[in-house]
Amino acid sequence: MSSEKLTLLVLVFGIINFITLFSFIVWRISSKVKSRIKQNKVDHYGDDAEKKVVDFLKKNFPRAVIMKDVYLKTNNGLTELDTIFISNKGIFIIEVKSHNGYIITEGKFWTQRWRDKVVRFHNPVHQNNVHKAALENVLRKRQSLLSLPIYTVVVFTSSNVTFSKNVKDVIKLSSLSYYIKRRKTDRRMTRDMIKRVESFISTNMETSRHRQTLHKKRIYENNAKKRAYRVNFR
Repeated sequence: MSSEKLTLLVLVFGIINFITLFSFIVWRISSKVKSRIKQNKVDHYGDDAEKKVVDFLKKNFPRAVIMKDVYLKTNNGLTELDTIFISNKGIFIIEVKSHNGYIITEGKFWTQRWRDKVVRFHNPVHQNNVHKAALENVLRKRQSLLSLPIYTVVVFTSSNVTFSKNVKDVIKLSSLSYYIKRRKTDRRMTRDMIKRVESFISTNMETSRHRQTLHKKRIYENNAKKRAYRVNFR
């Protein structure tokens, strides 16, 4: 083989290797970017809706205490409470939902119908029951906090939402102030008690960002596997 042919062969071989390596690098970068975008959606899904609720509570109840994204331990790992609202009326566990359209409020999974899509999602009332049990387990560690009133409420932030039937403790954001104010309790919480509750919950929260991220990832993967949050385009 002549030196010219050998040189050309080496050049072609080098170009092929370069293209292969370059393609691999582009694929790796693209995979990492997609993974980060996906994780970012998981980490911040519903943030806008939760902010609406927090802003609403701050405006209407400036002296109350608001705790966001509270992670508590359960027998099955962690559970995340969107918002804990503590006032003289008691402790309110608020599950926030941003869904709009027509919501079929029946069964283990509820269904959202909006324009050309149908979305199934976990029954938020059942979710809040888990949250309440986790919070009760925390408060059970302190005798003086055992008898405090705890309420659970699911709040839909969209004004463009209707329900197939009304469900107890499921409301729109516009009704949240009235819902809180009309709670009747035999034990009104003092300012000192409110701060003590906040402090005690804070000391029993899971604060590890790594564990919180693992929890969100597990929830996301389980939902994908079970098709819990399924979207059908019609």
